[in-house]
Amino acid sequence: MIGRCGQSALQVQLDEPVWRPLVKVVGERLAGAFMWMHEDELEDGSSLHAYKHIHTRRYLYLTEHGRAYQWAPCGRFVPTRLDYALQSALCTWWLLRGWDKEDAAEVRRAIAEANKASASSHER
Repeated sequence: MIGRCGQSALQVQLDEPVWRPLVKVVGERLAGAFMWMHEDELEDGSSLHAYKHIHTRRYLYLTEHGRAYQWAPCGRFVPTRLDYALQSALCTWWLLRGWDKEDAAEVRRAIAEANKASASSHER
């Protein structure tokens, strides 16, 4: 049962990386700065992929359809806006390691596209 504080998840595999959801939301260039960690199955049956950024060490959790989740203090996964999840995973990169102009442009593009998608879904 899906609780008030999100969904629990069961780790289902660690062996076969799935890059499609990540590439769809950040593009090929930025996807290269992530490690695929594992795949979980949420209570609703959705696959949730855990990606860890190599510099920020922050996680980005995405379903097969690019829906973002975050790990909540209650120990469960809750849905979050994709633009917020991208900012959390990526925006300390320049502080920790520095990024070049192309990386910065791609981060801004990915966040702007996610923000636009979130805004249009709220208008419906």
